[in-house]
Amino acid sequence: MPDFSVKVRDRDIIISKPSAGFQVTYRKASRSPRLVAIDSMRDDPDPEKLKFLVRAWKAAFEKAKALGWLN
Repeated sequence: MPDFSVKVRDRDIIISKPSAGFQVTYRKASRSPRLVAIDSMRDDPDPEKLKFLVRAWKAAFEKAKALGWLN
């Protein structure tokens, strides 16, 4: 995925697309095997941002599984 970054920092998975200025952070819930978006996404996203959010969720989910966070 060109121009798409996945980084892990402590309990966070940070997904970004610098060329569009998009970033979302997912955090591992402390006592359960799930991810929680910690960035505010209350605005009504345009189609480009919505596409990014879908791809970001999939990337974060796959990374969390690979790290054993969702077992």
